[in-house]
Amino acid sequence: MSYRWSRARREFETQLDLAMQELAPLYKFAHKHGGGSRLLAAYYVFAYSQLEVYIKSFVEDSLSALAASSPPFDKWPDLMLGYLLHKSEKLAADYRRYSVDEDEGAILGKVAQAARKIASWSTGVPGLTAADAADFLEKKKYPSPKNLPQLFKRLGVEKIWAVVGKAGKMNGELILTSLNDLRTGIAHEGKVPPGFSLVDFRDRLEQMRRFVAALDRGISSHFCSGTISRAVWNGAMS
Repeated sequence: MSYRWSRARREFETQLDLAMQELAPLYKFAHKHGGGSRLLAAYYVFAYSQLEVYIKSFVEDSLSALAASSPPFDKWPDLMLGYLLHKSEKLAADYRRYSVDEDEGAILGKVAQAARKIASWSTGVPGLTAADAADFLEKKKYPSPKNLPQLFKRLGVEKIWAVVGKAGKMNGELILTSLNDLRTGIAHEGKVPPGFSLVDFRDRLEQMRRFVAALDRGISSHFCSGTISRAVWNGAMS
């Protein structure tokens, strides 16, 4: 069974297509009256927001696929297990307290509790399930070059740029950095690039499409190479 577009990718493509259809008649009027670049900038910010929606939906569906597959303990991605344990046991807060009060007894108790949870996971009792998607997305769902590697490490993908690069034959980090810099300049600083044209706008949207396509295909291949069967993945994602 081969790769299929995810539901999130289809919706992303639909939203960009609708935006282009809506923009066409508006741009003619705006360009004629000197406001074409500003109109394109506004639509660019909208398009980038759809990239954020894609990331959120894709992560949610990926976790649903993992839950549906219910892989054995030794098939779960190491980094995902680490994040689940770290988050559920609130270890970060305990280590911060330990760095202040050096109460070794308290931190040892928390570590022991975590160790027992790992032991119970390895036996399959209780069943291990992915945490709520909001926990994985927390503070990382905005698609910036800094957030994306951290988000996908939580999902067990150690080198997201390598995954994207292999799937799309591109420098995904460089592309996302460029796309994000333009969005940040427009949305936070009110800077529209001089001469920002319809050709430029279409080129940027095409870069977004290529990036999403590579991420979608790359993560699919990553999980289906050992953690989840292709049939279960396709069923949950599409």
